[in-house]
Amino acid sequence: MNAPKYLMIAAGLILMAALAAAAASRIPSIRHYFFSDTANQQSGQGPSGFGPAGSATSPVTSTNPPAVPDLAAAFGFSDPKEIEAAQQLRVLFTTGAYSKSLALAELALAKPDISAAFRAWLTAQMPVILASEGWAAIATGNCDRAIESLRRAALLATAAELPGPMNADIRRGLGFCLKKTGQPGGAEENFLEAIKSNPQDQESRLLLADLYESDGRFSEAVHTLEEAQPSPDITKRLEVMRRRAGEGDLQQIQRTPHFNISYRTGEHEALAAQAAQILESSLDEFTDRYGYKAPLTPIEVVLYPTERFSWVLGGVPDWAEGIFDGRMRIPVRSGGSQEIIAPVLRHELVHALNANMTGGRTLPPWLEEGLAQRIGEMPRGGSFPFPIKPPPFAPAADFGASYMSFGSAAAGSIYRQSLYLVMTLETLESDALRRVISALSSEAGTSPDAVLAPIGGNFARLYDTSSRWWRTREPLSVR
Repeated sequence: MNAPKYLMIAAGLILMAALAAAAASRIPSIRHYFFSDTANQQSGQGPSGFGPAGSATSPVTSTNPPAVPDLAAAFGFSDPKEIEAAQQLRVLFTTGAYSKSLALAELALAKPDISAAFRAWLTAQMPVILASEGWAAIATGNCDRAIESLRRAALLATAAELPGPMNADIRRGLGFCLKKTGQPGGAEENFLEAIKSNPQDQESRLLLADLYESDGRFSEAVHTLEEAQPSPDITKRLEVMRRRAGEGDLQQIQRTPHFNISYRTGEHEALAAQAAQILESSLDEFTDRYGYKAPLTPIEVVLYPTERFSWVLGGVPDWAEGIFDGRMRIPVRSGGSQEIIAPVLRHELVHALNANMTGGRTLPPWLEEGLAQRIGEMPRGGSFPFPIKPPPFAPAADFGASYMSFGSAAAGSIYRQSLYLVMTLETLESDALRRVISALSSEAGTSPDAVLAPIGGNFARLYDTSSRWWRTREPLSVR
């Protein structure tokens, strides 16, 4: 790389420095537990962990752009119109308007009469603008747009010989979206390129290991993690992946139009067939009745022997009847019946569909768990299962906290009350669930009030009504 070229690119990166922030954090994967007690089955949300959601964030922006050197002196263009365009581009970028900054840069480059110095400066900015625009698209769940921008950024970054870490950031985002849109071959290629560009890129190693797990290539997943520099995340993931590799070697996959179901050979063939029927019919029901969208790529479902479930996954509570962490993971007994696994599968399917609707973003715990119980478990005409001695209704703040912070008794109570909140919502508005679910998207807000906005509600009013009805044991029923 020659010195003048590197200087120009480096100055552009100082001017447009948001990409580094984009790589510093991630949209966490969602982990949900299926909670059960002796009375009836409940559910809860567990801690965040790594999963298919990967490392997708929007760049951090500033509304107060930093000072930059005099453009004419630094880069050799002095036309007032070119300086004005460069300053406007800088303001748009540093305030997060990446699409507008991209459009402005492309418009300027299309003009035949700009100076050679201004053209060179614009060209140097393009991979950074495209990369940031791509990451912003990932943050809103728009992988089609992200793939287009990041592919262009990758080509320009290679041609410009940009520093390895930046190329790795671009390739990681591209790999994430290619996997999400059902293009595992392209995803693997880009994750490998990211690691080649920056061997210290642990995020890409974790995402590549996740890709290999999806493809049943457990030994390659373990090898990818073993080559990484040790860290708490890597060490924990490697330990769990080694356990999954041992179980995965004993499994086969049954594929349906919308699900890939892994099961233990010689033990769970009948259960896998039952699961396929339950999941496909439940998906049809949920999309028709509640407005869920069918996934573009198959949902992964893994059936584990009950006695190995907690050990293989690492740290899963003994009371967990199932878990969703980007994959539906279900413990099963040999010879189990459809009646036993149906509620768990339907419950975890709701979590998977919620994640599909929101692009992996977390819904308020009361809505996430209330929907999974109401839609996944409650029969038509069924009434709310009041405990013999109902405890006081939990404070409003508890419904927004991590349910895993509660002890088992308190957790069972708040899960049940989450169901009551959702059933109250349905009682107040007969089509409330369909309207709320249909409005979920990767771009829509996920705060308690935002998710209730489609029906003109807010959480304070819903909580007030639910808590009053709870005290009087209002007998809510599924319509």
